[in-house]
Amino acid sequence: MRLFDEHVVLRFALLLACFLFAESIPDILNFAEHAYNFIPYFLAIVFLAYVALFYKFPMDARKLRNDVDIPEPKVVEPIRDLKKDLIEKDEMFQMMIDVSSDGFWTFDVASGKVYWSNRIAKLLATENAVLEDSFEPLKKRVIESDWNAFREQLNAALQTSGTFSCNLTLLDASKKNMKLVISGRVQSNELGRPIRVIGSLTEAMDRKSVEREHYNYVYQDALTGIYNRKYFLEKLKNDVDIAAKRPGYVFAVALLDVDSFGAINASYSINIGDNVLRTIADRLKSIARPDDCVARIGPDVFAVILHNIQSRDPNDDLIPLVRNIHNKVKSPIPLEGKDLYISVSMSIVVNQDVDCVEDILANANASLRDMKKGINHGGIQFFSGGIREKAMKLYKLEFEIRRAIQAQEFVLMYQPIVDIQAGNKIVGFEALVRWNQSERGIISPAEFIPIAEETGLIVPMGALILRMACKQTKQWVDMGFKDIQVAVNFSAKQFSMDSMVDDVRRVLTETNLNPRNLKLEITEYTAMCEADKTIEIMRALSNMGIQISIDDFGTGYSSLSYLKRYPVHTLKMDKYFVDHVADNEEDASFARMVIGIAKSLNLDLIAEGVETKEQLDFLYREGCHLIQGFYFSRPLNTDKALEYMKEHYNAPAQGSTFETEQNAVKA
Repeated sequence: MRLFDEHVVLRFALLLACFLFAESIPDILNFAEHAYNFIPYFLAIVFLAYVALFYKFPMDARKLRNDVDIPEPKVVEPIRDLKKDLIEKDEMFQMMIDVSSDGFWTFDVASGKVYWSNRIAKLLATENAVLEDSFEPLKKRVIESDWNAFREQLNAALQTSGTFSCNLTLLDASKKNMKLVISGRVQSNELGRPIRVIGSLTEAMDRKSVEREHYNYVYQDALTGIYNRKYFLEKLKNDVDIAAKRPGYVFAVALLDVDSFGAINASYSINIGDNVLRTIADRLKSIARPDDCVARIGPDVFAVILHNIQSRDPNDDLIPLVRNIHNKVKSPIPLEGKDLYISVSMSIVVNQDVDCVEDILANANASLRDMKKGINHGGIQFFSGGIREKAMKLYKLEFEIRRAIQAQEFVLMYQPIVDIQAGNKIVGFEALVRWNQSERGIISPAEFIPIAEETGLIVPMGALILRMACKQTKQWVDMGFKDIQVAVNFSAKQFSMDSMVDDVRRVLTETNLNPRNLKLEITEYTAMCEADKTIEIMRALSNMGIQISIDDFGTGYSSLSYLKRYPVHTLKMDKYFVDHVADNEEDASFARMVIGIAKSLNLDLIAEGVETKEQLDFLYREGCHLIQGFYFSRPLNTDKALEYMKEHYNAPAQGSTFETEQNAVKA
């Protein structure tokens, strides 16, 4: 609060000045001589008095106006529903108790009533979900000695306002196999008197149970329930150490790989694939002996350590056992009322052949890898000394392939595709890659394509091949062979890439090649993998004007229902079905079926691997007129391919017969 008002002081000062001024006027003026001089003095005194009494002085700019009524803000106290808050907190606390894996209880000392949470009813294995508000439910469900121990500890805690914990055994523990731990803490008032006890009831976990749970988490495969790779490697290391100390200790490691497991997932579903893996794991566990170790060490690879092998002649003891395992695992799997047939490749290494974990696994994997690439896939192969050396050669070959891609050592050969109903006119080529190595010369694709597929090198290699083929085709088109088509093979890895369509479009733009002069070939297996995505890619390529060809038709997993959905232009009948069409009725029937499928779907059909006149005559009679094979030409280099086009690009004169054309070719 302010001590004084400056305006009041000023008014008082003015009034005092008026009084003093009026008092001193007679001494200043001589009224007798100058009476009229009194008038201005009188007016000045009146003015000062008026200002002192009636003038309204202006307010300070820093002050608020007092001529405006500004209501004071009303302070509204929040109205809280304390009862509602209490109910909400109680409900939240109750929910936390109910969702807990432990049971909670409270004991009111004054009333003697007990509150049990819902979880305790399940832990006590009682029929009623709501328990009595006393300790009777607990007394009825545990053995007498444990109940007495609990009561004594509870009373002792009430005397000392402390805590307690004791074990309880259910009366039918043999049935439920459950022991409980009950704990509590006494709550006291300000005078130190106990008012309530708050406690918990939990399942007793002994040290062995905890260790067992941890063991399963670390060493068990989550999908199949058998051991995982970590346990397998530790067990194998232990066996190797034992064998180093005991020369007569013999064991074997068997690796089992499910062939074409990706096709199962693609054709059915991932869930079906998981069921297949579980079935195989169950079969291995059922046939394995007590001392054997069964593990899943890869997505579709299982391992079995076979112990107690007779050291005199391990093969006599091992071979029947291995065959039994293999036959058991690969037997048909019931699936939705049908049998799913699977193929399993199996390789075996005996520890007498190698003496460390790394060599055992390297040799087993090399043996398995060698088998899956050959004609023996789906069979059994024992490790032999030459496989390890062969594996090392393959690793060296992989390195050389990488270098060859950078050095562009790959060249293309072109095998003609002719139309025998148009006078053996050439309609296109299939571009076939060869490796022109500086040291070994021309290397067959059978030696490096599988390695390139497995290592992913097929992607950069395929991009290089596509660019080389498009560039060469453009040169031929500019030379006047405007209708020629060149087919380029695409692998599954290339076709599954998200950038595949853009990559093809970019190559066509760079080489300025018309898309109608390019044909892309994929296998049936590639077409079936991720069918919806494959169809989308095919449509994008087809809309660009590129033709799509299904290579090796009849050897894969396709069905006519899917084939109708694909924007396919050409089918290629595999050489396997052409070889014996002239002398084997079964092969001839299959060839007729493929030709009929192509005609019914209005697709072109190319017969591959035609080498004899008898094969050619059969295909001509059945209506297959596009032929590729040694009968007409082997793969040609660029210069030879140009010469072949110059001779066979234009159709012969009308009236020439099929027989005379063939004779001319043979001549």
